[in-house]
Amino acid sequence: MRGILSDKRGFAFSLDILLALIPLTIMLGILAADMDNIMYLTQSTIYQSALDRQASDIADALVETSGVPPDWEQLGNPQSIGLARYDPVRNMPQKNYLSPAKIAGINTTNMGELVGPEYGYYINISTTEGLTVRTLGTLNTSAPDIARVERYVLTTKVERVGSIEGLIRDAGQPRTYTTNFPTNEAYLRIYDYWVLVINRGYDSAFVDVNNNRVVPPNEINRHITEIKKQINETYLYNNTTFRDNILSVRTQSNPGASMDVYILAAPKGTPPDQITLDNVRLRPARFVLYLWLK
Repeated sequence: MRGILSDKRGFAFSLDILLALIPLTIMLGILAADMDNIMYLTQSTIYQSALDRQASDIADALVETSGVPPDWEQLGNPQSIGLARYDPVRNMPQKNYLSPAKIAGINTTNMGELVGPEYGYYINISTTEGLTVRTLGTLNTSAPDIARVERYVLTTKVERVGSIEGLIRDAGQPRTYTTNFPTNEAYLRIYDYWVLVINRGYDSAFVDVNNNRVVPPNEINRHITEIKKQINETYLYNNTTFRDNILSVRTQSNPGASMDVYILAAPKGTPPDQITLDNVRLRPARFVLYLWLK
């Protein structure tokens, strides 16, 4: 009798083990069947993490450094690129404060050298108000893994490179005002130059650059308060080093009138409606970089 009871206890114990093994066996079967997916997800997570890290490093290099040499945008042949404005007094880049000239000067060649041939990229720099400052590259939405990195920066769309403000007739006589602004070959490759006239009451005046007429007297009218003209590139100096261009403004009529004249530099192709003093203002912007493996 005692042996029978012992056998029953052993049978119950074995049955418990078998019942416990059933879900374990099912789980092992599921794991074995789904092992390829698990391995794929693991590899994808590791790869995405590495891609995110690479994109972050590239974004930091662009917004936190000025490049080598730090004035590469003036020379047009950088060893490496960075977009941060360079402070010559402190001898260091101003992190997250992007130079408009560097933004305009960056191209697919030097950007490709920075990211490497195995990666594709797309850059979008725009103000928080929605004004596009610069885009570079083409976003490949069909890439299986895309890293996106965003940095908040300061920059401006248009640079003011010269100005004469508060122009009036002196003692009732016409007067010629002059100032200068520099250009070189590298800047003429990346910038269009504009004259912007803010007119308060004049009916006749003219604006010349290097003795070339940009705004003739018949286009100055007291009822037209703003005039903008793109400067013909052939009027400007395109030496290897910077050379000063001479802006001359002759005010010829209407005592009591006044005028401001600005020289603005904007990335090539900037539409006329974006050539404004408001777009000279420094403002917050978003730097967004997309990176993927080709």
